[in-house]
Amino acid sequence: MKLRHHWNNFIDYVDNNKKKIIINYCVFFAVAILMLVFDLLTKQFLFKNPDNLEEPGIQYTHGPVQHDFGIIGIRSVINEGLTFFPSTSINVLLVTFFNVIILIGCIVFILFFNSTWYSVFIGCIFAGALGNTIDRLTFGWVRDIIFTPWFDNGTFNVADVLVIVGCVGLVITLVTQFSISYWKKD
Repeated sequence: MKLRHHWNNFIDYVDNNKKKIIINYCVFFAVAILMLVFDLLTKQFLFKNPDNLEEPGIQYTHGPVQHDFGIIGIRSVINEGLTFFPSTSINVLLVTFFNVIILIGCIVFILFFNSTWYSVFIGCIFAGALGNTIDRLTFGWVRDIIFTPWFDNGTFNVADVLVIVGCVGLVITLVTQFSISYWKKD
C-alpha cells in the first residue's frame, strides 16, 4: 500500500512538472553529447601511441611531451587505473560496472532536480564517465593527454575534467539552492 502511495506521488510529480522535466532532459542530453564528442575527438586527434604500448602502466604520470604551452601541455599516456587511483590492478569490468551505475544514476536524477544547472553538471559527469568507459571497453585502458607543466603531477583527459567540473558545479548548485531556501525561511 505504501509503495503504491509513493508511486502515485511520483506520477503526480511527473504530471505537474512535465515541461521542466523535458527541458532538463533536453539540456542534459545536449551537454552530454557535445561534451562526449569533444572528449573523444581530443583523444582521437591528440593522443599518439607511446612506444611502450606493451607495458601500459609503465608511464602513468609522465610520457614524452608533445607540446608545452606553459599553462597546459599535451603528452600521450596510457592509464590503466582511475584518475585518483593509478593502479594497474584495477579490473576493467568492475570499473565499467560502477560507471554504468553512475550513468544510470545521472539519467534518473534529472527527474528530481528543478534547476537546469543540475542538468548541465550531471550532463558533464555523464559525458566524462561515458568517455572513459568507451576507452576502457575499446582499448582496456584510458587515453590521457593533458598535463600542467607548472604543476606536473600527472596526466589526465577531458573526461576527467568533465567529471570534476560536474561534481564541483553540482555541489555549488546544491549549496547555493539550500542556502537560498534557508535564508528565505527567516
